[in-house]
Order: sequence, then structure tokens, then C-alpha cells
Amino acid sequence: MQSDEGTTSTSGAAAPGGSAHQGRRGFDVLFLLQQFSTEAERYADQVRRRFGLAHKDVHALNEVMQANRDGRPVRAGDIARRLVLSGSATTTVIKRLVAAGHLVRAVDPRDRREISLQATEHAYRSGRRMFSAMGEEVLAVLDDCTDEEIDVLRRRLPQLTEAVRRAGYRAGEGGPEDGTPQEAPVPPAPEEPGASPRTA
Repeated sequence: MQSDEGTTSTSGAAAPGGSAHQGRRGFDVLFLLQQFSTEAERYADQVRRRFGLAHKDVHALNEVMQANRDGRPVRAGDIARRLVLSGSATTTVIKRLVAAGHLVRAVDPRDRREISLQATEHAYRSGRRMFSAMGEEVLAVLDDCTDEEIDVLRRRLPQLTEAVRRAGYRAGEGGPEDGTPQEAPVPPAPEEPGASPRTA
């Protein structure tokens, strides 16, 4: 969903609507990034349905894979915090991914009292199949970029990602208006593999 801060034309001029940020350099890029993230999310929704995964399953699996790549232990509590899920909802997601063969529980070698989550080879194979089309299309665009443009993207995209992460923390600090903790809903059961994507 796009921000309600107004829109910008291709020239960079802000359309009527008003925003405290209008006029700042790069304001129009904010909406280009929103459009990119929206399309990436739509793509992920289409392929995860084909693979019988619920929405939160994909995000949880991504968190585990990233932690595994970084050599960091990842536990159920870490998934709950990152995805803003209740303990019961997190357990449901993890059980579903274990049953599907995407995750295994293992004793954390750094603290044998703790159970860490590991992505399986099946999960990595599925991930490659799920995102191969998007990878091909995006890499085709990047092939046309200069080395200098690639360097800028390589340097700036992690910074933008961290900026959104900080914004998420700030947004979450406020909590519900009445101050009552909210229970995150349990993710819906995945649709049958091969089912046609639903339209909004």
C-alpha cells in the first residue's frame, strides 16, 4: 500500500495532497521504492501459494536462512520478535515449516540448553525455484547498469533497508492507542499447492 503523503510526477514535482517531506531531495524516490517493494511482495504471494506456504511462512523462512548464512543462531523467540507474532502463532508457523521439510530444530552448539532453527537443503532448493523468475528479470536489468551504478546500489540499498528497519521499530514503539498489548493473529493455513492465486 502506498503512502498517503501525496504523489509525485515523473519530473519529481509533488502532486496535490501535502506532506511534511515534500520538497526534500529524493522524495520521489520514496514512491519508486514503495512500488518496487509492492511488486516484490505480490510476486512472493503468487509463488508462495504455488508452494503451499502461508504468508508468514515465507518471512519466517527468510529470517532463518539469513541467520544461517550469517552464522547467527536463530530461535523461535527471534522469529516472534522479527515478525511481530505471538508465541502461539510463532509455534504454528515453525511446526508447519518443520512438517513441510523446510526447517529442522537443532541443539545450539553455543548453548546446548537452547534449540536453534536450521533451514534444510529442501528449503534452499524450493527458494531457488520460487524466486528464479524474479532473479532472471532483475538481473537482466542490472546487466545494463554500469559498474558505478552497481556500486551505488550495493552501498545504498543496505542503508535504505536499515532505514526501513529503524522506522519499523519506531512505529512499533507506540503500540495500540489504549495501551493494551495486541495478540498477533495466527497465519492462515496455506492454500493447496497449484491453486490459482486469489485476486484482491
